Parts: sequence; C-alpha cells; structure tokens
Amino acid sequence: MITYFDILPSTNLYLKEMAENYDNLDAIVAHHQTEGRGRMDRTWVDEDDLLMSILVKDDVKDPEKLSLLICATIFKTLNKYLNGLKVKWPNDILCNNKKICGILLEGKSDGEKNIIVVGFGVNVNSTNFTGELKQKATSMKLELNKDFDINKLSKEIYQEFINDYNHFINGDEDYLKICKDNSCLIGKIVNIYYNDIIKEAKVIDILDNGHILLEIDGERLEKSSGEVTLHMNY
Repeated sequence: MITYFDILPSTNLYLKEMAENYDNLDAIVAHHQTEGRGRMDRTWVDEDDLLMSILVKDDVKDPEKLSLLICATIFKTLNKYLNGLKVKWPNDILCNNKKICGILLEGKSDGEKNIIVVGFGVNVNSTNFTGELKQKATSMKLELNKDFDINKLSKEIYQEFINDYNHFINGDEDYLKICKDNSCLIGKIVNIYYNDIIKEAKVIDILDNGHILLEIDGERLEKSSGEVTLHMNY
C-alpha cells in the first residue's frame, strides 16, 4: 500500500518515526520535502519529483543488498522510458552520466527487531538545476522534454519492487546481475577514501554480498559502503 502526502519534512524520517502504524512493505510518497537528505547528510533539492520511502520489517540477513535491489528495481522501471541508464554502486542511478536517482537506506531498532527504510528520490519533472547540479544532475523531463505523472510512476516502481523483493527473499539474485551488467564503475578508475586519504582505485567487481571489490596499489580490497567518484562529472 502507498500513502500519499502533499508535504513532509522527510519521507524516511516520517516512516522511521511512524513505523508502528505501517505494515511490512508499505510505502509513502511526498510531493514535497522540507528536510530531504541524501547520503553524507547532503540536502536533497526537489522541485517536482518522486520522493518515496518503503518500510521493510522483515529480518533481512544482508541489509546492504537492499540498496542494490532497489537500484535494480528503479533501473528496470526507468529503462522503459529512458536510454543511457547506468547503476552507480551503491545507491545511484545515472542517465547519460548525470544523476537521476539517489537512494538512502536507514535503519532503526524498536527494541525487539530492526526495521529498514528504503528511501529514494527520482528527478522527474525538475528543470531548474543550477551551479554544480546543472553539470551533475538530470531529470526525466530534461531527457525527454515532457512531463510525467509522478503518482503513476510511483505505482510502477512500487509494484516492481514488491515483485523483486519477493524473489529476493527467496534467494533470487537477478537484481545483482542487473547492477553488474549496467554498472558505470566496473573496470573504471575511481577516487575513494582509503586510510583517511583520497586514493585512486580500479573497480574489479560487485560481489554477491553487495560489496564492491577494488584494486588499490596492487592489492585487492572489499568495501561494503563508501563514497566512490568517477573521473568524470559525477
């Protein structure tokens, strides 16, 4: 079930605070956020976009895999409309080398069990990107020069996620293949923080556990999360 709101401070924050009032895999959508956040506490600037969070109450063994699962879900949905899509591990979708979707997973313990909120924002009808964002971000409208129905898109993504999630909990790893096959990182040189400094690394693979495999100074390193920057706009 999806619940729609005109405005919220943050869909993730609201769903974490109100989790007891929602069932497993329920979702909320806000047409506008006043305190939207991305990773590293960056501000999420929304104009006319899809802002959605899904509540996962199941005991997920490898919660970091959910980031790649929702990446695959959104990739498949947007791929019906857009060309030039790529997955940027661990939580972004790019379109023609510009960010079109960002994902933020947050957890909370209610004393008895843990919950996970799978939040994401898709740039749908935004056009007013300024400064650095103009070089780093795009939207469905900018790519195709037409408006999109956000509520319709939210339902498409939600139904795709429910289907993908049911396969995921039964051990299906198609989501991992989608993220690997459409990765913008595998085989590329990236910048990453390593021992408190920025180092160049080559991305070798995305592993079955959802981690990334890097080669730094001739040695291989596995990371479960982190900021990875390509030698390009984003």
